[in-house]
Amino acid sequence: MSENTLRVLVVEDESEIREFLISQFADTGAISSGLPSGDQIIQTLESFRPNIILLDQMMPGKSGKEIIKEIRAHALYGETPIMIVTGLASESDKVQALEIGADDYVTKPFSVKELIARAHALVRRSHSTHRAQQNNLVVKDLIVDFSAHKVILRGEEIALTLTEYNILCDLIRQSGQVVTREKLREQTLGNSKLTDRTIDVHMASLRKKLADVGDTIETVRGVGFRMVL
Repeated sequence: MSENTLRVLVVEDESEIREFLISQFADTGAISSGLPSGDQIIQTLESFRPNIILLDQMMPGKSGKEIIKEIRAHALYGETPIMIVTGLASESDKVQALEIGADDYVTKPFSVKELIARAHALVRRSHSTHRAQQNNLVVKDLIVDFSAHKVILRGEEIALTLTEYNILCDLIRQSGQVVTREKLREQTLGNSKLTDRTIDVHMASLRKKLADVGDTIETVRGVGFRMVL
């Protein structure tokens, strides 16, 4: 399977619509899966790893708006494109959904060909700024609240130094990618004179304060660090 293969998650409580969309995308070569509600959304993202989500607005349990907020707050999946597919056609519903993080809005009834084309277009431009616009991110049991400048682990605030906080934010924003010591020096910490030893001391302290979450920070020998979620 190509890394460019579309992986579509359809979150829709009406089984006929859900199965119809899954089959239509499958016919184009996409890998498709469905959920009848958003109650297991994060678990499904972790197991299925879609590169686009089609989401109904009105469902039992969590609403589409609640699901969007939950996805956007997640460090690893917060940038996944979300297309609302709903019967709610008012301008206020559309504006509100887009303001809280939806990327596109399609009302029922819809043209299947157009919907599929828009899904592909959405994925192509999905290297977006969602994460930069978020007020907080969630990593396992860790919450980073950017607006309040707080880090909370299992309900308890962790006292981080400014340096530790800045390093953590950079690692989370680039989760899965290597953050070099050079970048930490010049961009994250703004001090090109910091030695590797000083950076290692800050990193060791940060890992200790994060407890088991600190184990997700890997040292890439001779290069830098990577947070693997």
